[in-house]
Amino acid sequence: MRRLILLCLVLILILGLCGAASSSTGGNIGLTGLWEYPDAEMPEDGAGRFGFTHASPYQFYFLDLAWLPWLEINTRLTTFDNIFTGAYNDPQVRRYMDKAVDLKFRLWHSKNPEQWYIPSLAIGVTDVTGTELMKAYYGVATWRWGDFAATLGYGSDRFNGLYGGFEWDIANWLTLKAEYSPLDYSNDGASGRKTLDKSPSKKYNAGLVFKAPWGMHGSVSYQRGDEWAFTISQKIHLGGPIIGNDRKKFNIPGGFRQANWNDAESQDLIVRIKSGLEKFTRVRDVEIKLEDSEESGRRLSLSYENYGYASHAEAMVRVLVILASVMPETDSLLLIAKNASVPVVKAEFPGSLLFDIRARNLRKEDPINAAIFSWASADVQEPDKRVLASKGENELKGMLTYDPRIDQTLDRAYMDRLNIDAVYTGRYSNGWGAVADIRFPIYNNIDIDDYTGLWWEKDLNSNTRLQKAAMTYANKLGSSSRFWLFGEGGYLDEEWFGANLWARYYGDTGLWWIGARASLYHDRDPWSFAGLSDGRLRYIGGTVQFLDEKEWLNAQWLQAGLNIPALDLDLEVDYGWFVDEDKGWKISATRHWDDTAVGFWYINTDKKAPDRDYTRVGVHMEIPAEKWFGTWFGNSSSHIWEQNTMILSSWRMHSGREGGIVRTPERFMSQLRPVALKKNVEMMLRDYCSYADEESKSDENKEVTSILEYIFH
Repeated sequence: MRRLILLCLVLILILGLCGAASSSTGGNIGLTGLWEYPDAEMPEDGAGRFGFTHASPYQFYFLDLAWLPWLEINTRLTTFDNIFTGAYNDPQVRRYMDKAVDLKFRLWHSKNPEQWYIPSLAIGVTDVTGTELMKAYYGVATWRWGDFAATLGYGSDRFNGLYGGFEWDIANWLTLKAEYSPLDYSNDGASGRKTLDKSPSKKYNAGLVFKAPWGMHGSVSYQRGDEWAFTISQKIHLGGPIIGNDRKKFNIPGGFRQANWNDAESQDLIVRIKSGLEKFTRVRDVEIKLEDSEESGRRLSLSYENYGYASHAEAMVRVLVILASVMPETDSLLLIAKNASVPVVKAEFPGSLLFDIRARNLRKEDPINAAIFSWASADVQEPDKRVLASKGENELKGMLTYDPRIDQTLDRAYMDRLNIDAVYTGRYSNGWGAVADIRFPIYNNIDIDDYTGLWWEKDLNSNTRLQKAAMTYANKLGSSSRFWLFGEGGYLDEEWFGANLWARYYGDTGLWWIGARASLYHDRDPWSFAGLSDGRLRYIGGTVQFLDEKEWLNAQWLQAGLNIPALDLDLEVDYGWFVDEDKGWKISATRHWDDTAVGFWYINTDKKAPDRDYTRVGVHMEIPAEKWFGTWFGNSSSHIWEQNTMILSSWRMHSGREGGIVRTPERFMSQLRPVALKKNVEMMLRDYCSYADEESKSDENKEVTSILEYIFH
């Protein structure tokens, strides 16, 4: 603990010397607020923080996110330093750990400085799931006057009545916070013990927050009249602009553009386009058609497939920038984005957009607003020439992967494994593709043999294994541009061999869809490289058994989805039969920030524990590798880290299971839906062109950031 305190003090000193812009700060548990109590503020949409707080006898590990502009979700793991899980609270056994989820709903966001007397308003609940040891409901108001904010709130249960405090940004890098805290600690505890033997001597907390320019915060505070607390956190932003405004780093071909269309030879222009795309983008399967007629005017049609970027909007903007540097004055422009060589969406732009891109200034009339995004038919164009046809067809890469294992029922609650993965990606024609992943463990701290609590995860061993190897397919059915068939077959993940088949019919702009899914699965042998099990894999009595019952399992669902464009929020409902022949529902809500996604899902079937009203609850995440390791102007990668994690279950091993999936239709299609692609392309073009005028600045205060604004606007 002395080392931890020393490290915190050193980091706090460094943060204070560096300095940073002012921003909202988190409390002990991670939720935006004072120290132990939340206020009515929250991070900007898509932003949040992760970090650690030591406030003996509590230690909080948290991940906080503004999942919606008016909804903040905080997940945390709390350790009680003085309570142990073994018999008679044996100190040799691991400290007690408790997981929780906290929610804050912003009812009203006060954004007008002239109306200083009107506060922001929020309501919320802490510890809404699990043991609910630290549960409380609250309502709170916060008044902000520039660098100073005052908070007054009322909470039930653990929050124990009226509370309040203030926050003062003394400097860009330093914030002072203080609060009155009537917190009730009497019910905090486990295993028949309390965390605090007596009530705190003081009902106030005060301290300083130091902010670094890269988004790290460090704080030191004096709490409960007898305890120094320390917090280290790092800001994250899932919805930040991918395209920066540092023009010096974005090199584009210069000196190529012909000012007059008549001076440009068709073949020469195609060569220049090819040269620019080859050098400054990562697209393939490019087809070009040039037209100059009285009927269509001067028009360029170009189709391409993105193979090097996690964001399809980024790929389209890069293509537009290259065309702006090469093309002469043009009446219209047609871009067709493909996937697996199949045309998915087309975007028709007025030719004046290229002038605005060259000038790095979108005009008020915004040619981007006149763009039309729609589904592309299979015969969208007859190309004059194909270039970059085979580039990016086969890709082989090595990746470091990490498998954490957290289980509060085990003596060693945290175990992990580090691996090197050899990954192959194939992008073929006519909708076909392939993926293969071989995992080589290089460090394994997950001790399967000594901890029988892991008998249901035998695949977390030290053997080199084939994680996945499957053929994938995605194409239109017939001549329709909105009826799609998706399929895959092979080694779907570390547990399943089999196949998935989806049929989807999409609405005009991708706002809605209906469809069905059918799956066929076989258990894999968890100890072999690529073998299948001899029977159906079951977990019974703390052991793994292969039963002589049917080896092949099937499942099928009817599905429907709806998108809310303003938030790029996908709502989906599935009804049908799951892998273990249990029938029921799955409801999911997934928020997208272009190539990044965070969603939550809920499964309720007819097989669950008697005392539970659900089967499984979990979170789904898609995080691009370049979100953290690259930028628009740096190295690009198409790799997206995808994770489905169950956060609650009814303790039935064989219910609510869906089986393995290599690539869902959402991974293939969600960014390429016309309504989503137009929104993201416009956002990136504005960032690239440094678009700003008085009208756009005033629109910042018009952004919907509270529930009441959604109701009344």
